Amino acid sequence: MTQRIRSAAFSIYLVVTILVMGIACLPVMLFGRHATRATVKTWSRLALFGLHQIAGISYTIEGAENMPRSGALIAANHQSMWETIALYALAPKPVMIFKKELKRIPIYGWWASLAGNIAVDRKGGAKALRAMTREVKARADAGEQVIIFPEGTRTPLGETQTLQPGVAGIYTAMEAPCTPVAHDSGRFWRHPGGEKVPGVITLRILPAIPAGLDRREFLRLLAARLEAARPDLTPAEATANG
Repeated sequence: MTQRIRSAAFSIYLVVTILVMGIACLPVMLFGRHATRATVKTWSRLALFGLHQIAGISYTIEGAENMPRSGALIAANHQSMWETIALYALAPKPVMIFKKELKRIPIYGWWASLAGNIAVDRKGGAKALRAMTREVKARADAGEQVIIFPEGTRTPLGETQTLQPGVAGIYTAMEAPCTPVAHDSGRFWRHPGGEKVPGVITLRILPAIPAGLDRREFLRLLAARLEAARPDLTPAEATANG
């Protein structure tokens, strides 16, 4: 089977599992947010399983002991769809921040909302921002892990972008530590186009940045740690201390 066919086969697998689980598991939603989130986590694990079996892409974790178990912000670089799936599968109580427009997508939008993920209205101005900061604070207090991609968009392999200042506002509002996560998913899950190249993604979970830092210092430290640990920017033996 050529890699192009394997990539297409995985895309079909991804859509089919969303449709089948999304419809068959609808009664789970009656049991509330935690049951809904558990179902989405199961789908995420199935997606990673299919990616390995069909497209030949697996992953290795460095620093698994650094994954937060209580309220925290998880900030990762963004290269493909892979990290959105993997971090949801790996975090104990994940909460994604996603665009409000995605709520309109049938099945996907239902599950994303009812699993407790936070929809952001980018055109909502200060009022929407205040609502989001209240929400992330409540999630941190409830022991959940808020996942964000502070670059704001996918960044090509081997390139860097200035981190969006909004991540510092979320960090300050949460009053919780931030765990940086670096990876090289773009080597194997290509964007744009969605081509899948067999290989092993390296995911590095770094020691947490403590709560309470000045916003500017937090942004500087987060950017430095992510850049120092990204496998596509540094040799494998590089340390993740920033």
